[in-house]
Amino acid sequence: MAKSIQLKGVRTNNLKNIDVEFPINKITCVSGVSGSGKSSLVFNTLANESKRRFLNSLPSSMNFFERVPTSAEVDSISPVLPVWSLAQNNPIVGSRLNMADQLEISYELAQLYFEPFSTKCLIHGDEFVDGLSQVETEINESVSDDCKVIHVLIGKDHYLENINGMPARSFDSKTSTIREFDKEDSQWEIFRIKPKSMNQFRKKWTELIKNNAVSQLSVFLAGQDLLKHFNLNTSAYCPKCSQEELRSARQISDLLPYNGVGACSECKGYGSTLSYDINKIVKYPKKKISDGAITFLEYSKYNDHYKYFVAEIKKVGISPDSRFCDVKEEIEDILMKGSGRFYGVLNFLYGLEEKRYKRSARIFLRSLQSEKCCHLCEGRRVSPSALHHRGNLQNINSYGECLSLTIEELYENIFVDKNETIVKKILAKLEIAIELGLGQFPLMTKLKSLETSEYQKSLLVRYLSFQGSGSLFVLDEPSLGMNSEEQKVLLKFLKKLSSNNTVVMVEHSRVLQQGSDHNIVIGPGAGHLGGEVVAHKLPKLETVKKKVSKKSLSDEEIIFKNIEFEGFRYNEIKFQVGTINQVKTQMDSFDKRLVINALFNELNEDIFNEKYDFETSYEIDGLSYPEGIENIFIYETRIEKSTSRSTVGTALDLSGHVRNYFSKLPVSKSLGLEKGHFSKNSKLGQCAVCEGKGIQEIDMQFLEDVTFDCDECGGTGLKKFYATITDGKYTIIDACKTPISTLFESIPTTPKIKRTIEYLKLLNLDYLTLDRIIPSLSGGERLRVKLLKAIDKKVKNSVIVLTNISYGLSINELNSICELLEGLTRQGNTLILLDNHEIFSNFNTIELD
Repeated sequence: MAKSIQLKGVRTNNLKNIDVEFPINKITCVSGVSGSGKSSLVFNTLANESKRRFLNSLPSSMNFFERVPTSAEVDSISPVLPVWSLAQNNPIVGSRLNMADQLEISYELAQLYFEPFSTKCLIHGDEFVDGLSQVETEINESVSDDCKVIHVLIGKDHYLENINGMPARSFDSKTSTIREFDKEDSQWEIFRIKPKSMNQFRKKWTELIKNNAVSQLSVFLAGQDLLKHFNLNTSAYCPKCSQEELRSARQISDLLPYNGVGACSECKGYGSTLSYDINKIVKYPKKKISDGAITFLEYSKYNDHYKYFVAEIKKVGISPDSRFCDVKEEIEDILMKGSGRFYGVLNFLYGLEEKRYKRSARIFLRSLQSEKCCHLCEGRRVSPSALHHRGNLQNINSYGECLSLTIEELYENIFVDKNETIVKKILAKLEIAIELGLGQFPLMTKLKSLETSEYQKSLLVRYLSFQGSGSLFVLDEPSLGMNSEEQKVLLKFLKKLSSNNTVVMVEHSRVLQQGSDHNIVIGPGAGHLGGEVVAHKLPKLETVKKKVSKKSLSDEEIIFKNIEFEGFRYNEIKFQVGTINQVKTQMDSFDKRLVINALFNELNEDIFNEKYDFETSYEIDGLSYPEGIENIFIYETRIEKSTSRSTVGTALDLSGHVRNYFSKLPVSKSLGLEKGHFSKNSKLGQCAVCEGKGIQEIDMQFLEDVTFDCDECGGTGLKKFYATITDGKYTIIDACKTPISTLFESIPTTPKIKRTIEYLKLLNLDYLTLDRIIPSLSGGERLRVKLLKAIDKKVKNSVIVLTNISYGLSINELNSICELLEGLTRQGNTLILLDNHEIFSNFNTIELD
């Protein structure tokens, strides 16, 4: 077997024809400055090429729904192993998947509450009763001493389907007596029996009725003149379940939410439902009704109904000059359900639902709905019958109670035979999850609500509990959001995983770098200054002079009092004005929702009479802040999808300035050229053959698609003539391929452009070129470009909320970020950082308990 994975001639993105080896069954850490080429080597080459070759080995029917990565620019990779990758984002957008699914314990938990071939009800613990035996018992209970003969009857249609010949007797419903057979009667006799011979009932029934074909029967008790009807369960059942309308599981799928039997009937197995939200119908409750508090009635289609609504609320003594929040209880029913001549918002919306075939109608209706926890299953996704199942767990009474627990609570309460294979698998995953800091998360936490770091941890639990061998695990900064203790735990489990598998990770953490078996340093710089292997061992850790200083606290504060949010209560949370506040989070997603969707959402509404989030429910009784706050900006660290036409130049609005410069050259003016003639995204300038792509693609039916440079434009994407126009130093093509720091030395700039270039230099991004497409940037580069785009304006006297800005950055790059942040505070801005990185510890620290 090969001792290492060998890559030869790697030229992906900025990599300069390098050769690299990754030892098999070892941990290799790839480090270097952001943008040096780490991700290009590890993800764009090693991981993607391994995945591409695996998918191409499958029949087209199997990989039809998989996105096959494009071929990497590499001469050879050997050997190619099955690959598992951990990217720096949370890709989940659906509502069904939750934490238990991610940890792959949903099926195992259901197994603990299911017993195949059981003769007992799994809900009540009683023995199952045979349906026919139950009917016999009920008949015997109905028989008195006066009864002489028992006539057993079934419906006419059932008789004709199951029995040959005609009966001797039938039941006359008019006289309520048994008589000689009359085909007009609806109940026909199949046999009769004396009370003392009831032990022959089963034999006679089964001789005549085969395969449980009849589920209803009647008996006429001659002598008592009494007709009784019975429902016959065709299989063994639990009488208590019948009374309570429950059903004991007959197969394991009955306890899972992925099918019609196991799923909750209300939410269809999602754990949440969509309902019309009054907070979206009335977006400005602190406004007067007459000033447009009810946004729904401001829409042109429904504006004519406003006068009828006002007339109805006046009938109950409410003035339209009242604030909606002050009279909500009195008029909510009138608004939603209607009264008198006012039809009601819900009735308007129900009428519009008939036009859901129109895309615009679907978008509008969804904009007025919010996702709420299902009231029937309380977010647990399974049917009431499934929730009532009881298993062998001593401290957890039911399956529903089990699903309501947090990871830590479940770990502490599994008191069954720990030698059982299922329990061992569950405990192993729960232990890893708790050690990685996921213990507080409920099992039913929706994956889409997790922050990147939390999603990575949950996915790491699956990888670190992997029992196979011979696989390749490629991880992009697995230490995101982890403190030093959690990083040591991660390293411990990675060592265990690497005993039979190969681990390659991109990482800035010194703990993981030093704990790796092999290190590769890519550099020496970023962009065109990097792309080379500069070392195979870690450089000495230089003491970086911290540029972060403890700033004196302001006397002014933003104070929130008596906060109720998602079942938690906070007496007071306050932030210092005019400085940087670091919020240390325990659960990133929860604390982010608290700070952004509740606290500063309330502040935004109080100052500007406008919310930016209408779905989050919270209560804040007290709010105080100094005057003069001009704006509130929210920056969330999330790597968003972008197309190949999205470039650094377009993202930072630099390309437009350069195109404008070329359109004003004398030669351009004489030809009447506009900015669009120098853009490959415009019909004016783009190559007519490749439509500005610069490449042509041939769709291959059974092979990979073939791409090559467009012959017409030579791969530039522009029409040839416009691509040759020059200012004496650059053509538009040359300008877009020149580092920004060099390009604007000769091209005139505006104050805004100068500010952008200064920020780029401060963030060590001035090596980028205008035509560098966004998807080709590393995670750290993309996040810094996004941050720069967010603050690249004259921001002053504002509140800026930033989340996890340390992701993907080395300590040197973080010092540059801190310089930028301190510069923003000098302009009177208040910064709120939701980030646990220790470099921010000198700022005003707030811990949310």
